[in-house]
Amino acid sequence: MNLLHPADRRRLSTWAAEKGIELNTANPLESDVLVLSNAANFSYWLKRAKQPVILDLVDGYLGENPSILKDVARNFIRSLQGLSSLRWITYTRHLRYACKVSQTVIVASPEQRELVLKLNDNVHVILDDHSEIDSVVASATQKVSTEPESFIFWEGFGFTLKHFKFMASDLDRFLKEFNWGMNLVTVEEFPRWGGYIGRVQTRDVVQDLFPESWNSIRIIPWSLENLALNACNSRLAIIPISPKDQFANLKSENKLLSMWHLRMPTLTSPSPAYKRVLSTAGKPEACVEEGDWYERLSSLANSLVHRTELASSGTKYVLAHHTHHQLVKKWDEIISLTLYETKI
Repeated sequence: MNLLHPADRRRLSTWAAEKGIELNTANPLESDVLVLSNAANFSYWLKRAKQPVILDLVDGYLGENPSILKDVARNFIRSLQGLSSLRWITYTRHLRYACKVSQTVIVASPEQRELVLKLNDNVHVILDDHSEIDSVVASATQKVSTEPESFIFWEGFGFTLKHFKFMASDLDRFLKEFNWGMNLVTVEEFPRWGGYIGRVQTRDVVQDLFPESWNSIRIIPWSLENLALNACNSRLAIIPISPKDQFANLKSENKLLSMWHLRMPTLTSPSPAYKRVLSTAGKPEACVEEGDWYERLSSLANSLVHRTELASSGTKYVLAHHTHHQLVKKWDEIISLTLYETKI
């Protein structure tokens, strides 16, 4: 077991590193507290744990209401990966069980907390720790001495490229008419259907989505350094989310916060989390409705002042609400509380 996935290294791992604690990934049942992430086979560990269990969930599966076919297929694939069991039939049943049985549940947004409170009354919110980005941004700023080029910035897993589809024609038009490019910090290929039925080439997806501008779109291998360098060399970031994807719309604001740690002015789709955070930051106009992407991109592209204001508001929000110290303190409090409540 490793903790290299962003959902692992940006959560409990950052707390442990700060406290000088070595996480027992080899024999987790020997730990004082057992923390289960989305990648765990919940029932396997819950039935064996003698210590208190914290369930750390970063996705809003419980609010998705998937079709029975999708739910069964998801459980089947996760069972093949050793992350569930066929006896649960659907993955939602497995997840509900885990939420009910765990002593504490940690989620990544207030919206997700409301969903889980129906199953467990001890639910807390902790966001991802993006402090790993801060140091590489400082280094990248020194390396990129010129003004940012006319590029839009996006980063993510390959399978999330599907979220461009609903606004691809607007973005394709913008890139061609304004003679801009786009930096996609992602992977060159990614698995299809959980990796069991072939692989998808990212360049093929880009060409299908953007027939007019695909040759101005750069696919950059994901690394922290490439993330920072290409953000510094871009003028604005975007986070489109398909309005039809209920699961994605229940995600937390972590992606937006990572863009703000990169000091990027950012336009997003109006998911509940993004609307909440941008309203608090005083920039609700940064949420873009489905048919407005071309107009909003055009407006922001032509206004250095507006881009600077968006980036500045994001930085202020991060400093006020999302520091490394604040997140470590939350983990401290919840782990201590879980241990205390188990003893009384």
